[in-house]
Amino acid sequence: MPNINDHEYSIFSQNGEDGIIDFLTGGLQVNGRRFVEIGTSDGGENNSMYLLRRGWTGLGVDVDHDNIKRYLARMSHMPSARNLTLALMKVGWDNCQWITDDYGDKSPDFFSLDIDSVDYYVAYRMLQRGFRPSVVCCEYNAFLGHGPLTVMFEADFSRRQLDPQRGLYFGVSVSAWRYLFEQYGYKFCGVDKAGVNAFFCLRSAFRPGFLDEVTGLAHAYTKVFVDKFRMSGEALEHELLTRKDLIFIDVTEENVEDVVADCDRPVDEGPLVFTLDQAESPRTRPVASSDTGIAAPRTMPVVHAAATFHAEGYERFGREFIESFRRHWPEETKLWIFAEGCKPEGSDRVIVRDLHEDAKDLVEFKRRHANNPGAHGHFGDTYQYMLDSVRWSHRIFALREAALRSNADILVNIDADIVCFRDMPMAFLATLMPADADIAFMPRKNMYSECSFVLYNLRNPLVRKFITDHTDYYTHDRIFQLGRWTDCHAFDAMVAAHRKAGSLKFYNLNEGVPDSMHPFVNGPLGGYMDHLKGGRKDDGRSSDNDLVVTRTEEYWSRARSVN
Repeated sequence: MPNINDHEYSIFSQNGEDGIIDFLTGGLQVNGRRFVEIGTSDGGENNSMYLLRRGWTGLGVDVDHDNIKRYLARMSHMPSARNLTLALMKVGWDNCQWITDDYGDKSPDFFSLDIDSVDYYVAYRMLQRGFRPSVVCCEYNAFLGHGPLTVMFEADFSRRQLDPQRGLYFGVSVSAWRYLFEQYGYKFCGVDKAGVNAFFCLRSAFRPGFLDEVTGLAHAYTKVFVDKFRMSGEALEHELLTRKDLIFIDVTEENVEDVVADCDRPVDEGPLVFTLDQAESPRTRPVASSDTGIAAPRTMPVVHAAATFHAEGYERFGREFIESFRRHWPEETKLWIFAEGCKPEGSDRVIVRDLHEDAKDLVEFKRRHANNPGAHGHFGDTYQYMLDSVRWSHRIFALREAALRSNADILVNIDADIVCFRDMPMAFLATLMPADADIAFMPRKNMYSECSFVLYNLRNPLVRKFITDHTDYYTHDRIFQLGRWTDCHAFDAMVAAHRKAGSLKFYNLNEGVPDSMHPFVNGPLGGYMDHLKGGRKDDGRSSDNDLVVTRTEEYWSRARSVN
């Protein structure tokens, strides 16, 4: 018997929605790959970004102008940007007709609703006006219990104002959702394990027999609130439903239209609509001539790199890093810089963004541990750099933000204290990532991997999930469960898990190269670049003592003469 909870996984969704949506839409008789998402947020975590990445077309609606702005920024460099329409609008009883009538898609293949307020009234009105999505994912409020309840309608509904202590007065119970959708020919398929979303499928849109045995959890208390308030779901439900100052509407007994009519409300404002009509970037590039002696493939992958540094780092090594990229990396490549407290000069090939502006969850992680010396590696009078979780977190969030925006096939996570000392052919870069590999890096024996230069095959959705899961070590404080708290230790833990599961294929950049403490300069990368990690920044280059192989490049000959 197919169970939707067995299909849960997250690429860009908050919980396991991506996997459930993929499973359910796979049963449609006809899938036009069209979506509508109300409450789309900024694209960093929602139910439609993964669909966009897979070629879907659709509409995203959000009430927050900053969310729309950040979503536009995320999409501006992506080929799939041309498939997205964004609308800035507070969806209400009257203006939801713009979605059903003016936007003009009454039967999208997927619909998501999450506005933390009068969700029931919006869905009721849209269904009343002929809206019939094939697959529906709508947030429910587990603490409204098992009765068919929703909240009182208010035009300016704010759960924080109505329930300042908990913020749990919002939305719809599962039973109320079932009462509404089943009237229109939908099957209830279950809720996700996190206790956030309920899923419904329009029976007439599916292949015969597909939905017959589909099942899932009937109810689950929302884990994030149970953990936050350290109370059981039953206790939170009882506390909420016994509040005398709040009104709960039984949708089987109250006339929804009368409830709305009794509310004084201004005329709903219409949307501000944004589109990014961007022609798709070519997925292949002309092959440059090579001096490596390696036979160049007929087409090259699109390769971008991502790095981060703060103001001091920019002055100390960031300027030279950017300049050496401009001078020596192939013209077909691009560099994403996510700066902290400084504004390097960008160009067509160097895209500069503010890391703290883009990665709000990084800012929250740092705020949460601002007064925690241990999270910064300080234990009494001792500083342990491998326990400085805050220091090592930045580069992983920069990688994720680049992966969200880049249209690259291969994304390189690169340290900003790396300098490129001679022209690097595109054919050389292409050899670093075999066609059947997912992630290429430099492992070391009996110690953590060297992660200063890691290649990610973004064509595989599971690689994108790997990147997101890496940041989750910080956003969910899982990093402190490891023996050491660097990004490298989290990376190694994830590699081990994926190897055990056989879900990703990893490639050793230094296959056949003698093991060393400085693998970067001893492998193929050392033919074009030097990693000035640690005190090597002061020396201006790595030393002869770092080499365990013979290097013939002029740069290294000069290095030996200096040392």
